[in-house]
Amino acid sequence: MSRLSKHHQKIIVKVGSAVLTDEHGRVRKKILSNIAQDIAALKNRQIILVSSGAIAIGKRLLNIKNVELIEESQALAAVGQLELIKAWKAAFRAHSIDVGQVLLTPKEIQAAKDARNALKTINQLHRFRVLPIVNENDTTATDEIQFGDNDLLAAKLAKIFKADLLIMLSAVEGLYESFNDQTNQSTLIRQVSKVTKDIHAMAGKASKSGKGGMTSKIEAAKIMLSMNSNMVITKGDAANPLLRLKKSVQSTWFNKS
Repeated sequence: MSRLSKHHQKIIVKVGSAVLTDEHGRVRKKILSNIAQDIAALKNRQIILVSSGAIAIGKRLLNIKNVELIEESQALAAVGQLELIKAWKAAFRAHSIDVGQVLLTPKEIQAAKDARNALKTINQLHRFRVLPIVNENDTTATDEIQFGDNDLLAAKLAKIFKADLLIMLSAVEGLYESFNDQTNQSTLIRQVSKVTKDIHAMAGKASKSGKGGMTSKIEAAKIMLSMNSNMVITKGDAANPLLRLKKSVQSTWFNKS
């Protein structure tokens, strides 16, 4: 299945830092608006939004250029998270959708009791018709700060949520044969049924504002494939970034069939 369809009822949408913010750490409000519009159009589906961007925003707000220590990144996330959730709240307000902030750590999701509690909260938000917006709890955890940009958090959350589809909104259209050549459309890998050594070799380095790049997305894809669910990497700043997946567009789908 290489298109967004009616069979995808439980969806996680992950948005990376490089999509949400510009090179100066400013929120790209138009992109947030486009994503909010598409999520509003996907009615009667259970959706979780996993949003990065807090550290990049925090750097701008405090006018800090270089970050060397983990605790500095954690403090910047604490500052930027307020601005991030405020921006999302404004984007969804136009569609009369309420949002709720959920801060999680990868370890919490892996611990059975904590995972159940997180899932109960998310399910209750859905019953309240509130969109859960998830980010790593960077003040207590460092996993996604050091590696992942919330890619692995999104995949692990998808596992406990039993999501049908994980949509990775990225700065690029998908996985390329050569990470250094992202302009030749013929090098875009359109479908992956198994993560092999060759697929791993195609992954490159992270962007300046993102920490995971393609490497962590490939790791996330392995989790999704292991549960027979789908994942797609697609360009986040495209018009209608979610709804366009109902058609055959430039993107990389991970599925077994």
